[in-house]
Amino acid sequence: MNTQFLIGFALLMLLHIFLDIKHWAQQPNDVKRLYILLYAVALGLFVSITLGYKPPMPTHYLVEKVSPWIFSIIHPQ
Repeated sequence: MNTQFLIGFALLMLLHIFLDIKHWAQQPNDVKRLYILLYAVALGLFVSITLGYKPPMPTHYLVEKVSPWIFSIIHPQ
């Protein structure tokens, strides 16, 4: 993966966390939990990609498995 993208993503994520922290005190607990969950998922994906593990993504399955099957139905040989 592109190192510049990973560094830029990390910096943007830290910036957003820093900007959101001052608003968290005014939010209900459900919204705070949602923020934490979303940041944890984003951080988990970031760390896994940084360590070299590529998590399975739905679009890869769609492109590799479903699209050829649909194409073979639409355009039979």
